[in-house]
Amino acid sequence: MSRNDDDRFAAPPLDRSVLEVTDVLRFSVCRPRRNTAMMLVDGEIDLRTAPTFRDQLCRLFGGGAVTVVIDLSPVTFLGAAGLRVLVDAQAQAEKSRRRLILITTARCVDRALEVTGLAPSFHRVRSLDAALADTAVGYEETA
Repeated sequence: MSRNDDDRFAAPPLDRSVLEVTDVLRFSVCRPRRNTAMMLVDGEIDLRTAPTFRDQLCRLFGGGAVTVVIDLSPVTFLGAAGLRVLVDAQAQAEKSRRRLILITTARCVDRALEVTGLAPSFHRVRSLDAALADTAVGYEETA
């Protein structure tokens, strides 16, 4: 990842639970555990909304959590631009020694990851409980 890619994920920490609402994409953030931050993404992630998605992930990474969970269950469309944001987020997580976990139950998300061959690049689970489970158990489950 180039220096410019690192800059994409350098942002101020989170300061509120509902970060942004657009006409097709909504974000909310919580901390289910002290070192875990979770962002729920609801709507369509496409060329138009991907920059906002990236900005919200930057804030999430800026919060200092060791584990970052992105709940994509309510996502109704995941395009190439959204996939790029996820790939960059995974690279940033690896570089900063964090865990990135995707909650995927939406067919459009799973299908996009599988068709592009990106599925093995991500740790995917089906629920928040699975994401929060003990490392020896919870991180073995994949979507």
